[in-house]
Amino acid sequence: MKLYYSQPSPYARTARVLHRELELSVQEVHQHPFDNPPELIAANPLGKVPCLVPEAGEMIFDSLVIAEYFNALPGPKDMFAGVHGNWPNRTLLALCIGLLDSAVAWQQDKMREAEQQSSFWQQRYQNALERGLAFLQPRLALLPKEFTVLQIYGVCALEYLDFRHPDFGWRHRFGPLSSWADSLGDRSSLMATRPQESK
Repeated sequence: MKLYYSQPSPYARTARVLHRELELSVQEVHQHPFDNPPELIAANPLGKVPCLVPEAGEMIFDSLVIAEYFNALPGPKDMFAGVHGNWPNRTLLALCIGLLDSAVAWQQDKMREAEQQSSFWQQRYQNALERGLAFLQPRLALLPKEFTVLQIYGVCALEYLDFRHPDFGWRHRFGPLSSWADSLGDRSSLMATRPQESK
């Protein structure tokens, strides 16, 4: 299998963490989506990462769809344990994906020329993140005890905030959430995929 990704993308990171956890044989191919590489466009008409090219069959894209596909393959564990059929945890997974969405949208606006940036939308993204973190923190005890897709999306969202929005300073306001992220941070799959600028 071939997985197209970009190094800074938190969505692509979730797929990269997951296939490591499931011990799958996946070839990672770095592509910068803004360059519109023909290979990526041919695999995903939306020009987004992550995008998975299985050994046979249609291309698979969207990080959650890829996560479900990886999990359906024969593997050592169920990365959706405690999530499928558990509506509170499924909702927390949606929350973590929403945190990613807000953080990425905020970064995209920050990348615009100064005169094209929107203080209204940037503040709206920050407000959504603030409320989302406040919602997640008191519910950490609901998370599965084992390492699952929920932890993957949660940590990827929080570490993306560290990477792209250090001035947001979420760790100072959400101590238990910060400690929770740090408690998972030395996991090999997370250490190997930490976001960095593309070269």
